[in-house]
Amino acid sequence: MIVILEARIREESVDEAKAFFQKIIPDTRIYEGCLASKVFQDEKEPTSLLMVEDWESEDHHRKYLAWCTKTGMLRKLLRFLSGPPNLRYYHTLDM
Repeated sequence: MIVILEARIREESVDEAKAFFQKIIPDTRIYEGCLASKVFQDEKEPTSLLMVEDWESEDHHRKYLAWCTKTGMLRKLLRFLSGPPNLRYYHTLDM
């Protein structure tokens, strides 16, 4: 299952947000159920970041989000944002 987080970062916080993601990605990648995690920055809109993750299941990701909330990681991320993030779940189609 693919999870996509689209985030708009406040212009003055872009470098700090990128450093934050660089710090948390290793823990995300070793969290139970995470198969992959990458962060991308829009070339034309540097305040636009996209986090793309592959998870074994939505339940695994929801447990990860609960852990992010419990540890304060989510609260730290929100301080960089200029608006609410967009979180979407994509399931593979059997074709």
